[in-house]
Amino acid sequence: MNRKINIMYSRVSSISQQDNTSLNYQQTNLQEYCKSHNITNNVHITDVESGAKTRKGITEIKRLIELNLVDTIYVTKLDRLYRSIIEGSAFIKHCIDNKVNIKTTLENTDTSTSAGMLSVHLLMSISEYERMNIADRTWAGKVSTFNNGNRHGGRIAFGYTKQNGEIVIDETDKDIVKLIFNLYNKHRSLSRVRNYLTNQALFTKKNKPFTIASIHNILRNKFYIGQVQLNGQYSTGQHQPIITKNLFTRVNNRLSHNKKG
Repeated sequence: MNRKINIMYSRVSSISQQDNTSLNYQQTNLQEYCKSHNITNNVHITDVESGAKTRKGITEIKRLIELNLVDTIYVTKLDRLYRSIIEGSAFIKHCIDNKVNIKTTLENTDTSTSAGMLSVHLLMSISEYERMNIADRTWAGKVSTFNNGNRHGGRIAFGYTKQNGEIVIDETDKDIVKLIFNLYNKHRSLSRVRNYLTNQALFTKKNKPFTIASIHNILRNKFYIGQVQLNGQYSTGQHQPIITKNLFTRVNNRLSHNKKG
């Protein structure tokens, strides 16, 4: 029977942190811990991903666990595994069910003991509380930005650009935006607007032909009449409009009518 391995797992939340001391610190700490405790047959698995629903490292660990090849998973802190208490609890249960222990080097957590399991649940609850606080602060920041008439994030609408931290009209692309609205107002056909733009060699910021979907999104975007939105709510923005409210309303009434037809 093959000797089981010990996994040293480290994680940073974004690719930009790959060379950060945070990741180096985790790896060094785990190596020194295993060396000082005479823990051998180690495998180091690292995740450096931003916003990924599935981490490749965690997926590999689960695969090794299901093959009955893992003895213990070592992490610096429990929140390196998961920040969500639901996902974290499920992963820890999966480990325990397969007789895989989890030990932390900085929190003195050990799932092989009842006291260790208690500390696991406490630490995960604290991590979840911190995550919710971050989410609340992020949302509060978005609301404040919205109330001040500024966009809270995302791509800048075609026809605008950013200068000195402010959103200003792109003098070249604004004419294309106006053309799109006027063409649709005249012909009431997304495909005819697309064909005209293609024939005139007018392209998006990425130098690609306009599609029916991209044209539709432009025609529906209230940013062009000087408004910003947050979760379906609109307020007057700080930026200058490109399209009049009258033209925007006529175009969108025709879009809605054509959709119903």
